[in-house]
Amino acid sequence: MMLADLPLALVDLALVVVVVRCVGALAVRIGQPRIAGEMLGALLVGPTLLGGQIAGVVDGARASGAVGTLFADGAVDVLTGLGALGMILYMLLVGLTIDPQPMRRRLPAITVLCAVMMASMAVLAIVAAPLLEDAGGWKGSHATSLAFLLALGAALAAQGVPIAARILEERGLLRSDIGRVVIAVGAGVTTIALVASGVATQGGDVAALVKLALVLASAGALGVIAIAIANSPRAALPPRIAVAVVLVIALAVGFGGKALIGTVLVGPLVVGVVVRGAGFSARWLEARLGRIVRGGLLPVFLGVAALHTNLRELRLDALPAVVAIIAAVIVVKLVCGYAGARAVNFDRGEALAVGALLQCGGIMTIAISLDVLQAGVVTTRTHALLTLVGLVTTLDVGPLLARSGLRGMEPDGDRPAELPSVGVGE
Repeated sequence: MMLADLPLALVDLALVVVVVRCVGALAVRIGQPRIAGEMLGALLVGPTLLGGQIAGVVDGARASGAVGTLFADGAVDVLTGLGALGMILYMLLVGLTIDPQPMRRRLPAITVLCAVMMASMAVLAIVAAPLLEDAGGWKGSHATSLAFLLALGAALAAQGVPIAARILEERGLLRSDIGRVVIAVGAGVTTIALVASGVATQGGDVAALVKLALVLASAGALGVIAIAIANSPRAALPPRIAVAVVLVIALAVGFGGKALIGTVLVGPLVVGVVVRGAGFSARWLEARLGRIVRGGLLPVFLGVAALHTNLRELRLDALPAVVAIIAAVIVVKLVCGYAGARAVNFDRGEALAVGALLQCGGIMTIAISLDVLQAGVVTTRTHALLTLVGLVTTLDVGPLLARSGLRGMEPDGDRPAELPSVGVGE
């Protein structure tokens, strides 16, 4: 970025954060998750409303229109870097909230539901991907059919775990059996989706699997090293230094993953899960990073995603495919979540709640979609479709959950326990 671009970059940064946060606050006032409002607010600063496009939205694209003027190349570079930083820290914090200990008792149920949700979205992707490819304008010009299939399935399957956790907390169900199962299933499905998207960004071949395995192994190994350093009697690191070590490692595997497999999402999540077992406090780290991540960096990421999203591309000829896919995702997730929950002995109300909570794609659907767009696996039209999927499946969780009639307090009548606020769904 040239020094001359700095004033415009700061203006763009302020514009994105203010608009996204304001619409997010408005969403809370009308009873919707904050993230749903922020996702919608981000679209207001992109080409959907302003028209035109930013430079490089696809290979060789030049800036044009109002959005191209407002968001110059240098400013977009700054926003993209900050957005990537935000997603690395976000995934680290998400990983730190995944505690496998209380979930072991329901491992069979969790395994069944993970398999059901992944299989259902895989079948939907297998049906939809060839139809979209034949229609033209949905698959990247140089992408293989397998990569497109993996990318579509991964984005549709992804779960907005922090949003589900926040909703469960508000209803006093976070520590209940249903709460633990939903969080575990969402984390499991999202992890598998991230793996699939990482393979897709590299072409979906064996070499892509090798690269992904390298990122996962590196993240796990560095997480173990962080644990050893933090707990070593000789090192005796103060808490702030120990956390700094974790942050450095998360950033290293995040940006390393971006360079190697095209995504910052996988490595930091693994680091978070690994160091959780070392006694690192998600609450402690959240208190220091959560406000920055939720209040500034994630809105920037959403703004970057929105700059690549032009809902005007979903013209009348694309409307049947858009409506069919969104409706299919909602119906299939709800039905399969309900059926899977009933199969593992949840009652009808609980099963409907499980199906409702496993609807939410949220920011994870958009994050995966942006990764595969930037890798050239999907087109901007597909990214617009997947952005709508993430938004609509976030908005419909509340109404669907209300129909289940499920209410509850934490065991022994205690108030719901506080959740480390790693999400933006409050």
